[in-house]
Amino acid sequence: MKIKFTFRGTISLLYFFISVLISVLFMLPAFLLIPFGLRKAGYRYLNRLGKLYSRNLLFVFGARVNVQGIENLPETNNICLVSNHQGIMDILLITGYIPKTVGFVAKKELARIPVMNIWLKAMGCVLIDRKDPRKTMSTIQKALKQIQKGYAMVIFPEGTRSRSSRMGKFKPGSFKLALGANTFAVPVTINGTYKIFEETGAITPGEVSLTIHPAIEISTLSEEEKKQLHQTVENIVRSGLKAS
Repeated sequence: MKIKFTFRGTISLLYFFISVLISVLFMLPAFLLIPFGLRKAGYRYLNRLGKLYSRNLLFVFGARVNVQGIENLPETNNICLVSNHQGIMDILLITGYIPKTVGFVAKKELARIPVMNIWLKAMGCVLIDRKDPRKTMSTIQKALKQIQKGYAMVIFPEGTRSRSSRMGKFKPGSFKLALGANTFAVPVTINGTYKIFEETGAITPGEVSLTIHPAIEISTLSEEEKKQLHQTVENIVRSGLKAS
């Protein structure tokens, strides 16, 4: 995709890179707490910092956020959020507006971005190598451990950004995490984030929406319902796009 440099976009990106560097300094208190047995306090601090940072960036980029369905989130943090994936702003949107300690199953290439690798580790993300399917099971096991620790893990079953309002098919294999966790799968619909960058190749203000649908309790499903879970969740997420 060709990137267009506008005045607003250049200022926004400059702000982004400067704030990323500054954010590392704000992480230090958490890294000091964790070695002294205050792991939960450290991660709570990082989670709140991440939410503040994400909301701040979305504001600077001109994203006007509308959130619906917060009441549909289970009280427990041991859940798997399943979302469509329109653009790079999706992670900021989920981190900033889902009131949970969230981690992501993300592609390992993101860890090559300076400072981003520190944030990914701080957020409890699990990195997947899409070129090596043999490592999939070990990645799922790592993600399951994160859920057991109290992270609400996020998966994008399309496998890549749609960069548009269109939504790809959900890959059945992506649901091994949700099924393995055997707690709750929470369908999430994101709409409009592609307009902030992917649609024009430049930072462009616009409206984005985050819709949280009623949770599906995995442990109550029949074997046949579990086999069809990817299609069930895909239909729910897609219905949120039609309603937007």
